[in-house]
Amino acid sequence: MLKDKLSEEELKILRRSFEIIGDIAIIEIPDELMSKKELIADAILKKHKQIKTILRKVGEVDGIFRVARYEKIYGEKTETMAKEHGCRFLVDPTKVYFSSKLSTERERIARLVKEGERVLVMFAGVGPYAIVISKLSKAKEIVGVELNRIAVEYFRKNVQLNKVENVVVIEGDVAEVVPKLEGKFDRILMPAPYSAENFVYLVRGKVNNGGFVHYYTFESENYEEEIPKKVEEIFLKNGILAKVIFMRRCGSFAPYVNRYAVDVQYLGEIK
Repeated sequence: MLKDKLSEEELKILRRSFEIIGDIAIIEIPDELMSKKELIADAILKKHKQIKTILRKVGEVDGIFRVARYEKIYGEKTETMAKEHGCRFLVDPTKVYFSSKLSTERERIARLVKEGERVLVMFAGVGPYAIVISKLSKAKEIVGVELNRIAVEYFRKNVQLNKVENVVVIEGDVAEVVPKLEGKFDRILMPAPYSAENFVYLVRGKVNNGGFVHYYTFESENYEEEIPKKVEEIFLKNGILAKVIFMRRCGSFAPYVNRYAVDVQYLGEIK
């Protein structure tokens, strides 16, 4: 749609992919193309009639709340309704972390959950993992822990919106909350690739032997083969015997750097 409106050089640096969350498009525009932002926005609006707001990403996900920085290119509202797997999520990407690109991964995890399981979701955000698991499985209980107060507000609204009764929302720091949780879990999710390594110690003694931890990390493609051993060593360093049973790429972070989902089977603690 832009091939006759941009030069060959401009087309080479144009970011061709973008994310859609509800009726919001999140795009990346190199500084060299900012003078053409209206043309780029018009092309998106013609192709995707449902879009009401276009945000330009100006800063990567950062800080303890894992929120990226954006500027408005088109439209005003930043709150939207995202839909996936029969679930609805009220969300404002300028205030909380949410990625529609992880929809397939959320479904994959939910399909692994067995009837009667007790599941813990660390860094739960607005509740996408917890709620999708509730909808697509027969889990007994899903506990979601989130530090960002605004995300917790959305999480609670989304629990009501989706009418899920087996999801427990806890506001707080996982480092303070998890040690106080009673009992053990059959499955723990750690969907924070930026910092999950720093919180592995919290898993010790919180998973039933034979249960699972879903660990997420960023790594260069050049070191992909080393990830299973590296993750097992991280768990071992934290006094946990564990074995990686599955690994997959689930999105990219930068050129040749990907997000990896690593399924770890919990085999017990080292005395």
